[in-house]
Amino acid sequence: MNWVSLKMYFALTIVSLLYGINYSIVKIVIPDYIQPYGYIVYRAGISVMIFWSIYAFIQEKIKWKRDGWRLVLCGLTGIAINQLLFFKGLSLTTAVNGSIIMTLTPIMVLIWAAILIKERITPVKVLGILLGLVGALIIVYKPDNAVTAGDWRGDLLIFINGVSYGCYLVLVKPLMSHYRPITVITWVFTFGVLFVIPVGWNEAIALLPVHLPSKVWWSSAYTIIGVTVVVYGLNAWTLKKLNASVVGSFIYLQPVFATLTAVLFFNEVFLWEHILASILVFTGVWLVTKPSIV
Repeated sequence: MNWVSLKMYFALTIVSLLYGINYSIVKIVIPDYIQPYGYIVYRAGISVMIFWSIYAFIQEKIKWKRDGWRLVLCGLTGIAINQLLFFKGLSLTTAVNGSIIMTLTPIMVLIWAAILIKERITPVKVLGILLGLVGALIIVYKPDNAVTAGDWRGDLLIFINGVSYGCYLVLVKPLMSHYRPITVITWVFTFGVLFVIPVGWNEAIALLPVHLPSKVWWSSAYTIIGVTVVVYGLNAWTLKKLNASVVGSFIYLQPVFATLTAVLFFNEVFLWEHILASILVFTGVWLVTKPSIV
């Protein structure tokens, strides 16, 4: 494994860490202080302003006839459908259910990659996917019926979100060979905001910021800066070198970091199941990333 590979894998591990923590952070804000669609309007809107402030110094030109339609689809699948349905689903179901369902994303990536860009699905990748899925299920499964405590409507929304995000990872990769990551992300978020605003505008204007406690501001800042600007930027950067299926496979690390966060900061008990699951998850990611560089 070369230095480039190590940097890419480290970046994707940071992405999973930020995402894993975010499952608990989101619950602080939604739906007690703001409804999910309204929250996405603020999240996407502030993020796109940050991206544009960086992109203004580059102003790389887009070949609209060739790539315009792909940018629009990336905005729809990677921002609008992905974020709207995930946050809405998480407001209806449990974080445990959401974690389980989101581990299906790499499977969606492989399916979309096979359909859209004819990426070959090797037996090693299949084995890695299965091992990672088993490890993730061991971590999030609770025999006291916690898994079934959520609302099936929320579960369905998160599943559709996973399908959409898998499609986004495949659609956005070809753009990375033609443009800088900041160029792609800026335009993807620009089109994504156009889809998001009509859906969440009413919920957004219902928010009264003066009544929000400090924990909501800090939680929102974490989601916008860490889980939006940093995460989307790192994902875009890694997609310049790695297959979409490899990037998607790192979602299996999210339950690991979510569990570690709960143990270290919320006094939950660390069980042997966590050790076994972690081994399976990291083994699965290693198998999927082994033939990674393209």
